[in-house]
Parts: sequence; C-alpha cells; structure tokens
Amino acid sequence: AVEASVDPEYGRRHCDLFLDLPSKRDYPDYYVIIRQPIAMKTIRRNVKAHRYATVTDFHRDWKLMFDNARTYNEEGSMVYDDACVLQRALEATLSEKTGENFTTPMGTQSPLPAAFSAALQQSAASGTSVAPISPGATFASNGVASPTAPVPADMHVRPPGFGGTPNGTSGH
Repeated sequence: AVEASVDPEYGRRHCDLFLDLPSKRDYPDYYVIIRQPIAMKTIRRNVKAHRYATVTDFHRDWKLMFDNARTYNEEGSMVYDDACVLQRALEATLSEKTGENFTTPMGTQSPLPAAFSAALQQSAASGTSVAPISPGATFASNGVASPTAPVPADMHVRPPGFGGTPNGTSGH
C-alpha cells in the first residue's frame, strides 16, 4: 500500500523520500532534532530479520518514521503531506488485513517544538546561523518537547531556511 501510493498530480511515489535516511552531510540538524531516525530500508531489514514480534511492533516503526517526518518538516510541505498520505494508506491496509483498528492521530508531532521555535527566533534576532538550545529545555526520546527529559547543553537547531523547506525536499 505504501509503495503503491502515487501522487496523482506529479506521478511520483509518495514513499520515495522515505526509502533512505536523510544525508548526515546535507542535513546534520536532522540527527539533532530526530532522536530515533528510521527509514523504509531499515523497516525492510527488520522484517527480513524477523525483528517484529507483532503487527503492532511493525506499525510502531512506521508511525515513528511518519512522526519524524512531521517533526522535522513544516506542515504543508511535500514531505509532511506525504507522511500523512502514507500513514493513512498503511493503517487502512493493516486494519483491513488484521481486522484490528490501526488508525492513529496524525500531526501529533509539532514541526518545531517550542524550544526550537524560541531558539530560531533568538537566532534570527542575533543574526547567527545556528542557535543553541537552552540547557533548561527538555525533550523526550523521540525529540519532542517534554517536561522531564534532559537536553544536552551543546544541542543546536537548524537555522531559518535550512532543511524543512516549504517544498519539502529535505527528506524525512
């Protein structure tokens, strides 16, 4: 279902940007913002290695990948929208094949947690290209703002205009 999903306007597969992880060289901030990167190739390897004990485990990795895309990319970008389309297709297929409801909320991840937004505003105001995250800011293991998880003092965020472009070409 995921691989068969094609954008009717452009004729491209929605999944193509999700096959591999984003380049560490081109998107180093992705690996700061996203704490558990995962791509379709990783999921395929896990299937072949029988690492999923249940369909729920399998679904969890797909959902992580889609949430990562929505966390890193701006709402309305191609990648963000593709993540939503693919999640709907996957969950409909899993629900149909298992008889269980795999539908989960979309857009539960913020494109930029509050601490990132504040750091970007600070960056823009000071004219610096990268703003440090305050040592008091906290994030959960999935990279989303959390009231309890510690943040490394050297964490940085992407500067405005770097990655997560409105046309969504940054990958997931």
